[in-house]
Amino acid sequence: MQDFFFQFSIQFTKSVPLFCLIGIGYALVRWFGFGKAESNAVVKFAFNVSLTALLFRLLAQQFLNETQIDLRLLIAFFGACLVLLVLCRFVAVKFLKIDPVGASVFGTGCVFCNNGLLGLPLAVAMLGDAYLPSIACVITFNALILWTAVSLLVEQGGKRFTPKNFILTVFHVFKNPLIVAIFAGVLWNFTRIRFPYFIDEPLRLVSQSATPLSLIAVGMGLAEYGISKGFGIGVILSAVKLIVHPIAVFVLATWIGLGPVEKTAVVFLAALPCGVNVYLMSRTFHVIEAEIADAMLVSTVVAAFTMPFVVTLLRQIA
Repeated sequence: MQDFFFQFSIQFTKSVPLFCLIGIGYALVRWFGFGKAESNAVVKFAFNVSLTALLFRLLAQQFLNETQIDLRLLIAFFGACLVLLVLCRFVAVKFLKIDPVGASVFGTGCVFCNNGLLGLPLAVAMLGDAYLPSIACVITFNALILWTAVSLLVEQGGKRFTPKNFILTVFHVFKNPLIVAIFAGVLWNFTRIRFPYFIDEPLRLVSQSATPLSLIAVGMGLAEYGISKGFGIGVILSAVKLIVHPIAVFVLATWIGLGPVEKTAVVFLAALPCGVNVYLMSRTFHVIEAEIADAMLVSTVVAAFTMPFVVTLLRQIA
């Protein structure tokens, strides 16, 4: 037990500067006059340039002679996600009295993580580069699978899901710069050719900006939402996202026999706070917007304490 608390203190110490960067982003918007244009510029550079450079370089160069990814991690992560999504939708309709479309978005909020802007930089700092191929594998399919799932559920709630909408979803997913970087990196990896220094060094330098810029961007985004009338449901959603979701993924990953690296990666992703894409869904379908905004803010603040705990626990048992 003493060793556990010692390891937790180490992980918590690692995470404090990272969540301080989120706080800096929040403060810049709330109190230092940074507006929507500045926030969008930071997000755009972090997402389209810094994170893509980080993923492309790592997948193209640093795993040339290693890292066979166990694709069962997709079953562990998305299997748990889809089961929990359906259960949470049922609970939202039956007990929280949310309409079916809103309940579909609520269920998605319980399983949709902030994988890109928050997950990648936290994984680099708290886990290390060895876990990134597994995390990149999940990110590749994350938006496609969960957007499709919620669209199917929304159809049952009265909206129409068509093959055209599905094709558009696939098209938008593969326009995502992170997805492009992942596939480009993997394809380059097959060539077994190392980048010359004049290419690798600029990529490395740009990659180093990914963590601070991404976390500041998350804070700037949170400042736009604030706390509103949906606080109670937001807290319930946050509790499911930060506690039930990682437990469900861990149980399924253990049951199918995932290795320690893959298991740690998928549980780490499941333990992340509610993702900004869920807020975009709520805006798209015009349902529970305040509740999702509250869940994003609450889950991100609480994750400052739960993420170090989860990483420490995984180090002990995974």
